[in-house]
Amino acid sequence: MLDPLFSPYEIKNLPLKNRFALAPMTRKQSPGGIPTATVAEYYRRRAAGGVGLIITEGTLPEHSLAAHDTNIPRIAEDTVEGWRLVLDGIRPTGTKTFVQIWHQGPKARPGIGATSIEEEGGTVVEEAVGESKQELFDAFVKGSVLAKKTGFDGIELHGAHGYLLDSFLRAGQVDFVCDLVCEVRRQVGAGYPICIRFSQWGVGDFDARQFHSPQDMENVLLPLKDAGIDIFHASTRRFWLPEFEGSDMNLAGWTKKITGCPTITVGNVGLVKTEFFGTGPESIHEVMRRFKNEEFDMVAIGRPLLSDAEWPNKVHAGLNDELVDHYQGANQIYP
Repeated sequence: MLDPLFSPYEIKNLPLKNRFALAPMTRKQSPGGIPTATVAEYYRRRAAGGVGLIITEGTLPEHSLAAHDTNIPRIAEDTVEGWRLVLDGIRPTGTKTFVQIWHQGPKARPGIGATSIEEEGGTVVEEAVGESKQELFDAFVKGSVLAKKTGFDGIELHGAHGYLLDSFLRAGQVDFVCDLVCEVRRQVGAGYPICIRFSQWGVGDFDARQFHSPQDMENVLLPLKDAGIDIFHASTRRFWLPEFEGSDMNLAGWTKKITGCPTITVGNVGLVKTEFFGTGPESIHEVMRRFKNEEFDMVAIGRPLLSDAEWPNKVHAGLNDELVDHYQGANQIYP
């Protein structure tokens, strides 16, 4: 039943051994922002476990307000050696790796975003204008170029969940993100894959919606495609939910229909029982139904791969009874 998801796939001449991606998950295991041997082993095990693409945890560009936790990894000159240790462990498995470049923007305190935020009579998020806006632009471009130099197979720009780039999209400043993508494309070259993660929901606001119709999506996604985005990672919390009335398609399905670009779906995909969906087999049947309907090209797996590095290999071999139930230890730090 799942064989189609284990078929090879190619993005911009980048061969992937299957359609499964490790979803980006923040782990805060990089002291000083530098990935360690422990981080390298974490990714090596998921690569050896059979996933076709790894999208790293959110990785900060060089900007003072990107985040305030020093254990979140960075993409900077002093972290290149650490990231190359990670990539050296992944490469022999044939798995490809994208680094996700993430700026927390207005979700940090103090923060910066497309608009200012006042709390208790003071400004906690400054509006990015003029020089401060240019600094953000330059930080993303520099991080993207350094990612290619370091050896990553592609990049994912975090444009979801209310973080920095998403704040511009939601404020109607799509041009800023498009100009950024254009400049990144110019500097990394035509053949280097660029992905963007986007969402309806935001951190702390699960009901948030920036797209109320397919036309709203077109107004954002098509300019991003024209700017140079190759892959859209449609972040949802529950992949099986229809996005708009009158259609069964989920967010990834609409993305694929509108852009025609490679699309990744995500959102509580698994084989074990979940509190949201019911029994695991129903979940994977729904994934396959939507995949066969060409709603998406790849599936990102989160917590199942966090707790069981061998998830793809076990599923491919039909060893479903041996899968680790990720709900039994979702808050643990797995190696």
